[in-house]
Amino acid sequence: MADAAAYPIRDAPTLTDNSLYGSGKIKTSTCSGGAISTESSAAAKRTLTALWRCLNTSWSAHFKRAKLPFTPAKLVVITKPTRFCGKSVKDARDSAYCRATKTAAMVVDKKYYLGIREIYPFQSVSELYGEHLQHIIGITDSARETPYDSEAESLEQNRRWSLQGDCLGAVSLRSVWKTAGRGSEGWPAMLKLMKENGDPGSGPRYWGKGANIVYWSDRGFKSGDPGSCNTWKASSARVA
Repeated sequence: MADAAAYPIRDAPTLTDNSLYGSGKIKTSTCSGGAISTESSAAAKRTLTALWRCLNTSWSAHFKRAKLPFTPAKLVVITKPTRFCGKSVKDARDSAYCRATKTAAMVVDKKYYLGIREIYPFQSVSELYGEHLQHIIGITDSARETPYDSEAESLEQNRRWSLQGDCLGAVSLRSVWKTAGRGSEGWPAMLKLMKENGDPGSGPRYWGKGANIVYWSDRGFKSGDPGSCNTWKASSARVA
């Protein structure tokens, strides 16, 4: 095994000094598809596809201005049980991103999607697109290859990765929020939902405390700048 990285993270420039951090603020864009709908499977598919297309457009232009290579993320909207990326998917809780194909799957089902508050799928879109960005800029692979000395260090590295994805996803939403977020409950309601998804008080902590998820998400949304999402240089307390 390679020598463990100095705690928390050193000698991993792809993580700590990624080119994306200096790319500046993402520009806002008009999303013609409007807000996400949970009224029917057809409406969900139409509005999710439109929102995803808008995110690809926003980030494609951003990467081009920064002279960085960009690969758009694909989206499949699943309405019945099937397999995705080698795994069984049955309901909205199984929505996921597949690194091998750079494809996200949003599952639209009656129990966990149709008729629910629109901010729930907004959160899923945010998480999935944030993960795509981390993949195409080399963050995910570098994080997976970074050595660690203990389980505690491994968990902290995972939280740094997860919280960065939250932040980048929020930057993504900001770029289209003026039109895609119209009619939603608003950003404060989104933050409240995100806080509820923090790690429980006991057991392994993979994702971060609710307060830290809110901190990084709000930081990304308000700044609109991927440079604000460098969790790899943050203090251990800020990624707890």
